[in-house]
Amino acid sequence: MSNIISREEALLNAASKLDISPSKYRQAIERFQSIQTYLTEGEYQDATGQPEIYLQGSFKLGTEIRPYKDSKDADYDIDIVCRLEHEKEKTTADVVKHQVGDHLKEHGTYSKMLDDEGKRCWTLNYAEQDGIGFHMDILPSVQEEWNTFSDHYWHRSAIAVTNQNSEDNSYNWTTSNPKDFAEWFYDKNKATFDSVKLDQKQLLFESYRQDGLFTDRDSIPNIHVKTSLQRAIQLLKRHRDVRFCHHENEKYKPISMIITVLATQAYRNESTIYETLGNLVDTFSRHADQMQPTFRFDEAIANSSYTLITRRADGTWNIPNPTNYGENFADKWHEDNHARAKAFFKWVTWVKDDFTNIAESLNESHYINALGFDEANRALTTSTIRALVFNVPHREKPCWPISLVLSAKITAKFKNYRSWESFQSGDPLKKKVDLLFTATTNVQSPFQVFWQVVNTGEEAENWGQLRGQIRPSTTAGVGGLTQKEATAYTGVHWVECFIVKNSMCVARSGEFIVRVV
Repeated sequence: MSNIISREEALLNAASKLDISPSKYRQAIERFQSIQTYLTEGEYQDATGQPEIYLQGSFKLGTEIRPYKDSKDADYDIDIVCRLEHEKEKTTADVVKHQVGDHLKEHGTYSKMLDDEGKRCWTLNYAEQDGIGFHMDILPSVQEEWNTFSDHYWHRSAIAVTNQNSEDNSYNWTTSNPKDFAEWFYDKNKATFDSVKLDQKQLLFESYRQDGLFTDRDSIPNIHVKTSLQRAIQLLKRHRDVRFCHHENEKYKPISMIITVLATQAYRNESTIYETLGNLVDTFSRHADQMQPTFRFDEAIANSSYTLITRRADGTWNIPNPTNYGENFADKWHEDNHARAKAFFKWVTWVKDDFTNIAESLNESHYINALGFDEANRALTTSTIRALVFNVPHREKPCWPISLVLSAKITAKFKNYRSWESFQSGDPLKKKVDLLFTATTNVQSPFQVFWQVVNTGEEAENWGQLRGQIRPSTTAGVGGLTQKEATAYTGVHWVECFIVKNSMCVARSGEFIVRVV
């Protein structure tokens, strides 16, 4: 049968499949550094100095995912700013756009990788290696005119970005501020990031020690450390891609920037992915009241109840960029009879069904399927998940912070006369049978092992043996990775193992079911 694990571990397992591996990240950074050097050394007529080249977007924020297009994984997107040293009032958007493009075309390799001119970017397409490819979007820009705007609306890192109009192919400027946006995101994420950084980096270093990727813990890039906020954003972006793939409203699907901004503003430093998603869904759902036909804009109500998404009196919507208040991410939400607003709030209900309205423990494949990793088995229903309820009141909850960056698994044997035989989670067993559970884990020692045995059913309750406490292992052996039990009461029971390192639960096995008949 499929493995039954906690929903938090299932969420972590699903999110980790969206990560870029350390080796692929290193390759991506090497490619970025190469293009950074080439663009920096370019000659751009009338520029007063060397350009500034830096990362923006998900690779900067640690929310990178493999996008989902045409029912399959697509290439990673790496977003780069190329800010030329021109004064905005002394140049034009088309000049800046083509100075960057022309320099790329002069390079023998990059010219072959260069895509057709995009609306705002130039795109380099890197060939797949080991089934993984990259797109590098290069955004030509100049420094925004600081004196034009007040301190309230703009920051000194704001840039003017080249933009090509699709109707007449003319060029104009739009304003962006990726540097300050990243700082804003870091600030919102800082408390949780600081609390998990050292432990996650140490565990990653130990896991990849034999690969020689890292010299020590501190050499691990921050992008590989994931807080519950970053994990939630990864899952939300991938879920959106899967749910809207080939959907009739695909062109109206929420953009990544809206998901990132709203999630970050609503985040309350929850320690688990599940709690974070639950808070985000509840917060987003409250704003859906503005879709009601009877809704009437009231500034006082809007300021107190609709702080993230606001529908104005004229029917337009507002989701401001927190570091660029002149930019409204929902400026098109009123178009096509509020199609983008409807798509967003419909998607929120899908997230609620697929991610939060579920039992505490579930089939391991649930989130994997919901995120498009297994198309053949994606029909797993919420009703099936709800049937797997382990949330009994006598079950003790873990007392440690949960950061499941590694894994643990239980195998089991029962004693058949004088020999031991293996059995699987959920297999029927008779009473008065000795059991031996063995946990395996990829956590490097030293660590502590805790076991939880939960009994259910009338017979165990009548004997006062429901149990459910989490207790340190008392079994001799390597780290206490074995647990001896015996079948005594008819019913469905389970055993779970917790691996604790540096006062944090870094791995848990999920429930191994013992069905006594």
